[in-house]
Amino acid sequence: MKTDFHLTWLVARRELVDQLRDWRILMPMVVLILFFPFLMNFTAFQVVNFTNQYGGDLVADQIVPLLLMVVGFFPVTVSLIVALEAFVGEKERGTIEPLLSSPLGDSHIYVGKLLAGTLVPLTASYVSMGLYLIGLVWQSMPFPPLDVLIQMFLLTAVQAMLMVSLAIVISTQSTTVKAANLLASFIVLPVAFLLQAESSLIFWGKNDVLWLAIVGIMVITGLIVRLGLSHFQRESLLGREIDLLNLKWVLLTLWTYYSGSEQAPAFVKKIWLMIRPGDGEKLSAGQVLKAGLADLRGWYAGEVFSTLKRMTASIWIYVILGLLVSVAAYYYTLDLLDPAKFLPAEREKLLEEAAKFVISDKPLPEITFSFVFFNNLRVELIMFFLGIFTFGVAAVLIFIINFGVIGAAMAVTQLLGFSPLTIFMAGVFPHGVFELPSVLLVGVASLYMGVRMVTPSSRDSISEVFLQTLADWFKIAFGLAFPLLFIAALVEVYITPILLYNFLP
Repeated sequence: MKTDFHLTWLVARRELVDQLRDWRILMPMVVLILFFPFLMNFTAFQVVNFTNQYGGDLVADQIVPLLLMVVGFFPVTVSLIVALEAFVGEKERGTIEPLLSSPLGDSHIYVGKLLAGTLVPLTASYVSMGLYLIGLVWQSMPFPPLDVLIQMFLLTAVQAMLMVSLAIVISTQSTTVKAANLLASFIVLPVAFLLQAESSLIFWGKNDVLWLAIVGIMVITGLIVRLGLSHFQRESLLGREIDLLNLKWVLLTLWTYYSGSEQAPAFVKKIWLMIRPGDGEKLSAGQVLKAGLADLRGWYAGEVFSTLKRMTASIWIYVILGLLVSVAAYYYTLDLLDPAKFLPAEREKLLEEAAKFVISDKPLPEITFSFVFFNNLRVELIMFFLGIFTFGVAAVLIFIINFGVIGAAMAVTQLLGFSPLTIFMAGVFPHGVFELPSVLLVGVASLYMGVRMVTPSSRDSISEVFLQTLADWFKIAFGLAFPLLFIAALVEVYITPILLYNFLP
């Protein structure tokens, strides 16, 4: 362990020396560190004075930590160029060959570059935040509480590590510094959106939720570091000279992994022969249908179910997690809304408010099949897209919310005097037996994508692994999840309301 750290620090120290003697890196950083905190101090002073004139003390209390987080964010964005050039910059300058030919391991080189790329922007951010806090004391401004200060410093640290780890991955996969700098927008823009979400939490005083954000960013950062280490190969770094966008290769590779063959299905060829027969060969619609069913059966047996079998561990994780979350939400809601904790008048008011969500005299909007199906489909597509960028973490969170809502709803029905088991069997189970497995399968496929991406692979590149896992997701989605969602929407619109009406007292 001590030897590994020593070798890693050798690489980091070499990188730090190169960075700190380059005036083109130091000058913008120094100017930003010295100028930006005082600009934010001036802004905070003006905002606080303005809001205090109209009794906006609460706004003034939130704007100070908000600007502290902004002060820590900007030095990281400026210093990001250092991490983006960590590998590809040295490759262009011709100085990386001695490093890659040394007896250092891949992990020593990668983690050393990552460590050096994080230390510089993080130090710059902390110095800038320190100057901002000194300015607050100098101007007799309200000082943030200790827990808020700790949150801001931790948020700055995890966001810096997140951005640098992404930049290092881009640097290893790019062939030119220009390409790496162009890809930097895929780092800055998502983190900027994340900053806006965190700003909303700070502004509305939801600082307790920020702890969850810190933990979530730490998990995603760890997965990104794992991704970079898993696919870092010094031989490919030297051998790759140019990047080409080969859409034909991308589509052919995706189709091959999805269908299990580079060729079109047999029934497609038979359809063509049915439309334009050759050499007197004429196929009937029955023959085409028979070929199509044979191809579909072979695809399910050879691709869909074999892919599902590889996801067995993820399926069990989701099933256990869903059950635990539902039970926890049920008992938490019972404890939170327990009528015994309220006075009789308050209890009646509570039950009346809760009943409005279950029983209403107002005419409800018509719930159609298309509305239910596409609404659920939108949720699953959101799980997919967010799962790509978070290695399946966001998909797990959406899955937890779905099952948590079921547990909470059952608790509310019990408080209203209904039988939770009856409501569940009549109002949830008929369509839930199709819908919940569909959501579970989409979440499992998204999590499997993330696991495969961070699993070391000596044969395949990041792009190839991504196409493989994307094809696996499509197999599960189009082969199982979306058909189940279609059936669930039919049952929810045409069968569940009838059962619920007949079983309700």
